[in-house]
This record gives sequence, C-alpha cells and structure tokens, in this order.
Amino acid sequence: MTPSRVFASIVLLALLAACQAPSTPPARPTSSDTPAVLAAQALAAGRYADAVLLYREALGEASSKMELHYGLAVASSYLDRRDDAIREFRWVVQYGSPKAAEVNASRQWLMRAGALPPAAYTANPTGPEKERAAGNASLEGRAMFAESGKTLQPMQRQQLFLVGQPNSPTQRERYNLRTDEHGNFKFPDVVPGPYKLTNRLAGQPTWRLLVELKASEVKVLELTPANSVASLDDFPERQVEVKQ
Repeated sequence: MTPSRVFASIVLLALLAACQAPSTPPARPTSSDTPAVLAAQALAAGRYADAVLLYREALGEASSKMELHYGLAVASSYLDRRDDAIREFRWVVQYGSPKAAEVNASRQWLMRAGALPPAAYTANPTGPEKERAAGNASLEGRAMFAESGKTLQPMQRQQLFLVGQPNSPTQRERYNLRTDEHGNFKFPDVVPGPYKLTNRLAGQPTWRLLVELKASEVKVLELTPANSVASLDDFPERQVEVKQ
C-alpha cells in the first residue's frame, strides 16, 4: 500500500470511529438506509466499487456535501482511478472548510501524488481562486515529458493554449496560461465545448489534443509522452506535396 493510501486509510478509519460505538457491531443495512450511509458502510468494508456507485448516487441528491466527495475520492484511490480521485480530492480542498480533517487529508494525498497545483490552491486557501460562471467548465492537470528512455520531468513555465473550434459554441474562445514549477496547470473558467489544447500555435508542438468540455465539468487531463504528438495528434497538419 502506498503512503498516500495509508494516510487516507488512517483518516478514514478515524472518521468512521467517530460515528460508531466501539462495542456495537456494525448494523445491517435496512431499507431506510440512505445511499450516503450505505456508501460509508461499503467503504469501511472494503467494497470500493460498490462505494463509488453509492457515493455517486448520494451526490446526485446532495452535490455540495464535502463528506460525499471525500468518500468518493478515497474509494476511487483504492480502485486506482487516479483521475477520479484527483478530481474529488481537489473538490474537497477547494470547497471544504479549511479546518476540516478531510481537507487536510485530501491536501496531503494530492501533494504526495504531485497533483496539487500550488498556485491554484494556496493563493486563496478559504475558497476557489475564481468563481466559475454558471455552466462553465474547468480543465486542469500536469504536463510531464522526457525524451525516450529518460525520466519524466515536469514542464516548468510551459505555455499552454486552449483554442475554441470553428463552427461550434467555442469558436471565439481563447485561453492561455503557463504551468507552474511543478508542471501543474488550471484553466478555471471555460465555456463548454470543443477545444484544441496545445503548447505551440506555430511550429511543431509537444501536444495537440482535442478536448471536449461539458457544462459544469471539472476535467483532469495529464499531459505526458503517451498523448504527445508522437503518439497522438488530433490535429495533424496537412502535408503539402511538392512537385518536382
């Protein structure tokens, strides 16, 4: 078990212990148990796939409840669903009470995973750095790259462009930023629709990806050699044949 999982497990057990008397055996689920209660029971029992489904059901009824996002994050981490875990742990850090145990545990997990953008979450620890317009999406992740056979390194201060696509709701949209010293990036307030994500608008880029953002979506995208233009190019440039 990785250190991040051990830490999450310790906090999880502590939270569960506060809700159950030590001398009382776990109660059997009844028809009156809510999805939130059943989700917590599944998580405590190690039934992580069931917990994920139940937490998602519970969030459908109470989407702003921090404890549900945290439980979903922990369950996802045990299933090695990294993107889901990152998204939910970041939600807890961003919107939870700064003094909550879940917020501290989430921040520690993200730091160990190298998935906590310092610029995004330390500038305003009591809330999000920018309120998203209703219905808008956000895109965040980390840019890592290395030549073949070498160790991946964060792409520090790498410029990234998010370009809206023709004949779509995003055709007039343009966003750009630079990654931080850890390669992390976040486009916090983006009109939903299709975009080209790239690090160069002219010349040969490292990445050139089609990104579809849904309304109110919080999308996590890791930029690595696996989705670089050498492996995946969603916008290949047309080759011009030169006649002799």
